[in-house]
Amino acid sequence: MAKRNEKAEKPKRTAKAEKPRRVRKKMNWILYIAVVALVIYIAVIIVDQNVKIQNAKEELSELDKSISLREIKLAELKDVANYAQEDNYDAFAAYIERKARELDYVKSGEIVYINIAGD
Repeated sequence: MAKRNEKAEKPKRTAKAEKPRRVRKKMNWILYIAVVALVIYIAVIIVDQNVKIQNAKEELSELDKSISLREIKLAELKDVANYAQEDNYDAFAAYIERKARELDYVKSGEIVYINIAGD
């Protein structure tokens, strides 16, 4: 019977022996939460940067369109300057009149009719 008593008497775990195991589990959870938070933070930063890049590309596209439009206008003004230098005043005057009409200017002495119906 002495053998049975020896087997029955197993060393019991004390609170001190279980404490390091609990600390490890807490540390593992804290580390896991920190890694997940870091991954989420990096993902948010990447998405934010992609949105900023897309906005910058759209702005660049609009600026390129504006530049090409201004280049066309500049070429047109250079043509006007060439007309003036070639003493081709009739063509120059016609061009100036056409541009003034586009801007809703009128000649002195003209009668302006305004359509209030909006048609």
